[in-house]
Order: sequence, then structure tokens, then C-alpha cells
Amino acid sequence: MRAEYMKIGKCIWCQNEKPLVSFFNKPHTISKQIGGNFIGFDICDSCNSYFGMRDKTTKYLMSVELAFKEIFNVTRHLLPDVSDNNKRNKQILKSIYFEYYKSKGIFRVKKRFEIKYGFLKDFTRQFKKGVYEVFLQEYHRNTELGLDDRFDKIRKFVRYNKGDLPLYFADNNGIYLLSEDSDKPFLAFDENNLSTINDYGFYEIYLFGHFLFLEVTPRAEFTREIYMNNKAKKMVGSGFINKSIREMKYITDLDFTLQKLRGE
Repeated sequence: MRAEYMKIGKCIWCQNEKPLVSFFNKPHTISKQIGGNFIGFDICDSCNSYFGMRDKTTKYLMSVELAFKEIFNVTRHLLPDVSDNNKRNKQILKSIYFEYYKSKGIFRVKKRFEIKYGFLKDFTRQFKKGVYEVFLQEYHRNTELGLDDRFDKIRKFVRYNKGDLPLYFADNNGIYLLSEDSDKPFLAFDENNLSTINDYGFYEIYLFGHFLFLEVTPRAEFTREIYMNNKAKKMVGSGFINKSIREMKYITDLDFTLQKLRGE
């Protein structure tokens, strides 16, 4: 009998159950193309496929997962190799929007990545959806509580493209404190993280040197000012590492090409 990737048997996205939906396809909660190796569950085959499908309702035909992995793949390749064995010395990045030849020190943004309002607007929305997608899938993988109705707004935004959710980030000065396993993405759900979700409705993601802040429950609307002020006091301080915490309006607000680190 063919195995299915489920525990509860109800999809955390569309909330349909067997036999209306199946769970045969392996759901990677974080893209393999940026080093993710976690396998989720209770993500039905239809929803799993949806996130990788290009959105035909927009001019630029980009998928949720494409926008997410394109951005973090750039940062992942451009970050200095902090490991001892220099495995990434000869890495080459060739994607839809970017290319990077590490041995030659050449990085290019392709023409398909258009610095135009319409493109950046669509790309940013898809990227934000990708970040929230990863959050809920990893949250469920760690807690098995992803069906909680507190996350209904995430479901509507990510799966059905309804409404909007803000995404905040730490505006970095080009200083990154990296560990030896910094290129292996994961989301932490320890007692402190879960308490922050319950008390403030926020969750913080750290991926490839970028700090992102998500409003994951309706409680965030009431605690936003307090949470952001507290976070700014801790992370900005003298302004040496981070200048501020800002809401992302366009994907280009985030220094994902590490221009500051590269002195450009």
C-alpha cells in the first residue's frame, strides 16, 4: 500500500480530508533548492502542487515557491563560505532571474527581474506568501497544530490569494553573524517562539542572515506597536548591525543581493 504523508489526515491549507484529497506527494516544507530537507505532513497533493504552479492570473506567471527560493538562493550563494572545507568555492547559480559565478566573482540580475512597479508588486506578494507558507508548514510539522483557526488569515492569503499580510525585516548594515550551519535553513519552535506567538501573534524567522517578522495570528494587530518597539530596542540599539525594522513594501527593500556587504 502506498504511503501517505499525513498524521491528522486533514489538509492544513484547504482543510479538506480524505477521500476528497490525497497525501501521496512528499511535501518539502522548505525548498530543497535552498538546502531544505524537512518533510511535512497534512499538506494535500492539490495544495502541494498549487504552491509550485505559476499564477496565471498575473502577467508575470510566477509561483509562490519560485519567488521564495529565488531570493534566498541569491543570498545563500553570495554569503561568505564559513565552513572549513570550502565546499561552495565552485558553486554556480543559474536561475530564472539571477546568475552567479563564484570563481569569477560575477553576479548578474537578468532582464526578467524587472525593476517596474507591476513586476515588483507581484513578486513581492508571491514572496510574502512563500514566507508565510513555510511558517505554517513548519509550525505544523513541529506542533501538529497547524489547523488552528488562528491561522485562517494565513490560509486565505497564501492558498487563496485573498487579503494581505505584512512582512517586516531588519534593515541590515551589511554585517552578518553566521554559524557553520548557516546555509541549512530551519525554523525554531522552542518555548520562547511559541510563547511569542501566543502572547503577541508574531513569529520571527532567521534565514541566511535575514531577520523576518510575521504577523501570524489576529492578536498581532493589537500588539504590533509594543512588539515592534521591543524588537527594535533589542536589535537596533546603536545601529551598528541593524538600522531599523521596516515593513517590506517591495522585495528590493530587502538587501538580498548583499550590496552593503559587497560594498556596492
